[in-house]
Amino acid sequence: MKFLYKKFQAKKKEIVEVMIDRPTKVRFMTAVDFKRYKNGRSFNFFGGTFEGSLVRFVLPYDSVWHVVVEKGSHYKPMELSAQCRVLPPDRQALSSVALDAPAHVREAEQQAQILMDNEEAPMQDQG
Repeated sequence: MKFLYKKFQAKKKEIVEVMIDRPTKVRFMTAVDFKRYKNGRSFNFFGGTFEGSLVRFVLPYDSVWHVVVEKGSHYKPMELSAQCRVLPPDRQALSSVALDAPAHVREAEQQAQILMDNEEAPMQDQG
């Protein structure tokens, strides 16, 4: 397995922003799960397959986090580049939803976006 990764200490609600130049899997995991990932064991992660060039993830809790960008499989590696940065908390920012996320996750994201859009709408004058 070939991958790029970045390790950092981050706090709850900070935003990890990853820029990728082609569709691939982007995974966000704690240090313990990253070790399991590298050793080929079962692991937990957030993220999945993304088409877009910009992926955002709002951290759910304080931890040492690893961002992993997969470069294809061992037998079919692909060339790609990625950049990663941590941004301060922003209550308007939502996490990107992976293409392979379960349907209930995609639906929840759509509902959250509708609620945010309604909050930003200007008030109407009634008289």
